[in-house]
Amino acid sequence: MKKVIQGTAHVKGPMHALGLAALVGGTLLATAPMPAKAQQSRDGAIPDMVVTANRIATPADKLGSSVTVITAEDLEREQVREVSEILRKVPGLAVSRAGGPGNATSVRMRGMEGHHTLVLINGIEVADPTGTQQSYDFGHLMAGDIERIEIVRGPQSTLYGADAIGGVINIVTRRGKGAPRVTAGAEYGSHETINLRSGVSGSEGRFDYATDVVFEDVGGFSAGSERVGNIEGDGYTNVTLNGRFGVRATDWLSFEAVVRAMNSELQYDSWSGGRAVDGDENMDKSERSGKLAADLSLFEGDFVSTLSASASSTDRDTFAGTTQTAFYEGTKDKLEYQGVWNVLDGHRLVFGAETERETSETSGGIDESVRNNGFYADYHVDLLDESLSLTFGGRLDDHAAFGEHETWRATAAYLLDATGTRVHASWGTGFRAPSLFELYDATWGNADLQPETSRGWDVGVEQGFWEDRIVADVTWFDSRTKELITWTWPSGYDNISSSRAYGLETSLSADLRDDLSLSAAHTYSESRNNATGQVLPRRPRHEGNLSVTWRPTDEASTTLGMRAVGRNYDSATGQYLGGYALFDLKASYEVVENVVVKGRIENLFDKHYEEADSYGTSGLAAYLGVRAAF
Repeated sequence: MKKVIQGTAHVKGPMHALGLAALVGGTLLATAPMPAKAQQSRDGAIPDMVVTANRIATPADKLGSSVTVITAEDLEREQVREVSEILRKVPGLAVSRAGGPGNATSVRMRGMEGHHTLVLINGIEVADPTGTQQSYDFGHLMAGDIERIEIVRGPQSTLYGADAIGGVINIVTRRGKGAPRVTAGAEYGSHETINLRSGVSGSEGRFDYATDVVFEDVGGFSAGSERVGNIEGDGYTNVTLNGRFGVRATDWLSFEAVVRAMNSELQYDSWSGGRAVDGDENMDKSERSGKLAADLSLFEGDFVSTLSASASSTDRDTFAGTTQTAFYEGTKDKLEYQGVWNVLDGHRLVFGAETERETSETSGGIDESVRNNGFYADYHVDLLDESLSLTFGGRLDDHAAFGEHETWRATAAYLLDATGTRVHASWGTGFRAPSLFELYDATWGNADLQPETSRGWDVGVEQGFWEDRIVADVTWFDSRTKELITWTWPSGYDNISSSRAYGLETSLSADLRDDLSLSAAHTYSESRNNATGQVLPRRPRHEGNLSVTWRPTDEASTTLGMRAVGRNYDSATGQYLGGYALFDLKASYEVVENVVVKGRIENLFDKHYEEADSYGTSGLAAYLGVRAAF
């Protein structure tokens, strides 16, 4: 049912009470055994396996695509509250946030647009169907009970459809196992930040379960930069609940259910007169997602079928004070079948079909829906005594508004045992239909838009040294997009002839001693509108990070980190933002078994910087917390 905007008072819900109640209630609820799928390879639980790149568990050294894996241990060591914090360390990713916690946060992969990256949470597509270009806003994604994040860079439309032109970020929450386990954590720090977390997980017989709830409240700083005169604090509150349940009914049949709910309240500063300006704007946002899946394994596991149904929704309501100014309601519903056939030793075929429907209803005059049907197949073969791994795949999308489009993908990985050298490469094409907002918004929409198409490739070398205690990877990437959809004043959305993004990713990890390790990454990228030669916005030419971790004892750990970002262009003002380097210091100590005290200092030297022109960022900030498991 369509909402009606009226100039009436808006009474916000009691988010603080809701968050505390959810922490207690979520823990009590989770003590009852609930079903979960017991198939490690499908949820990426095996450390040296990656699922997302080929849609099946594949050893990391057999992947042609460029992949970064972030584990639960990485998240704990980095003391991550929001997922976007750890993504800043990934080669090829440029993260920008327009203000403090909860404000719009974009992740651009390899110089592509934010909406060219498909984001999955437990296999569910979570991009906002009402968004201007249907990207996922990472500003509201808490780290919570995340077990693993797999980032696959480069064109992935063949396996994942239109929104994966630039790559895929797949976020997997923990699956319960073993005796019941209760986790709890609390953190307090700068900007009146409170972060609380509680969860329960475990298994009993054929059943397993995991639930987790996070409550965060931030007093905040001004979303608009103090540099242009903004001084008003903008607060943020978030309550997120995750659940993953399943049952292994027989040795060959299993079921899984996952659910996620997020409610948030945000105070923000809007754009006026060429800059962000203090005001009384605020937004209520909710995200809901769920999935049911069944796995059927036949012929001793040589043929596995998965049938799943998923749904997600995003609701946003904006206000000036207590008067509602806009609303946005969107849904995604998807039914999918996937088959995996082990044809012969070293030969596997992945194939599937899906149908997805999106709806969008907004105060900007949109009340539309669209359906897309997709069919894909990908063949994986190991040759030369498994030293060479190849994949070849194709996809057909049938879009209700834009007809049929084909996409293709090929990857290769070759491991030279004598030197420990691994060469990897991938090539692919992509297709993205205009979003419902781009087509039908009453102010900025353009019903004559054409779909975007793309092609891209990468090639890289990974080399181990010193008995693989040092591992380095260098990858060159290049992608081109035709009919790229961009926004210009005052006409709104239109296609431009083409754009190109290319560059070099380098990464290094080193175990210098048993108690001392180092990691580093750097990305050089060029992204331009080929029609005008203009640099594309918020994509720094140079970006890198360096971390050194010292573990003097089994109980203690200290990490010093540095992140440097070069100057980059902001299209909102036509200005270049200056480069900057930020330093962080983090430490943790296990005072007794399974009880860890942790603390960190961010922006150690109180550097002033901006990620979006005239939007604020935090200065020196400190946080102290505790984490326990029972």
